[in-house]
Amino acid sequence: MHETKQERRIRQLVELLHRKEKMHLKEAAKALTVSEMTLRRDLIEPHAGLSVIGGYIINNQRHEDDFTYCLREQHESHVREKAEMGKCAAGLIKPNDTVFFDNGTTVVHIIHAIDDNIPFTGVCFSLNVFLALKNKPNCSPILCGGGFDPQCNHFYPISENNELDDLRIDIMFASAAGVDGRLGVTCYALTEIPYKRQALRQSQSVVLVVDSSKLGVVRKAVVCQLPAIDQVICDVSLPAEWRAMLGTDEQRGAR
Repeated sequence: MHETKQERRIRQLVELLHRKEKMHLKEAAKALTVSEMTLRRDLIEPHAGLSVIGGYIINNQRHEDDFTYCLREQHESHVREKAEMGKCAAGLIKPNDTVFFDNGTTVVHIIHAIDDNIPFTGVCFSLNVFLALKNKPNCSPILCGGGFDPQCNHFYPISENNELDDLRIDIMFASAAGVDGRLGVTCYALTEIPYKRQALRQSQSVVLVVDSSKLGVVRKAVVCQLPAIDQVICDVSLPAEWRAMLGTDEQRGAR
């Protein structure tokens, strides 16, 4: 039977994602020399274990658990909230700032919202975040390397020295898998901790960007306590006791 153009594209996508759990839609479209909209139409319904979630093509068969998590994170209402928070956070970046971007889907929304005319240095340790940064025309991206955690798609240091050592950061945009008034900011994986904590120490301003689904949630890996955060950008107002821990300065409250 003759292979249709759509079937050929899907076969090529399967080959591209053979050893990957996901690929940025823009990267896939460039590899196949078609538009992103064409691939979105191809995958309106999942084909060959592939689906479009947010801005990524997901290989469902490779990491079923990761796919379930990604579906939850990319729920439509949360995407809208994260996009709004991303715009608010991006407005804090000044020309020629050095900015550390944590991992997570919320951080990618910040990068998308940055004015393409603003020159800045973007520092990260997540492969997905790096792919977003390299598409900003006036960004000088720095990817912190080391060992690679394939489940979380990020790098972690394996020696005493790393790319962050010689950097002083103007703004750190921190993410979280959980935020609790007593137990602080937490994340899923212990491999996330080293770069996050080093960036916290070397940043002039730490901005936590988190949606309300993470409030009151505690994950296993501790990043920091709330007093280490200078400002919180959220889609709801924080509880009064958390505001007290952050301080009384209006700029340090929820936005």
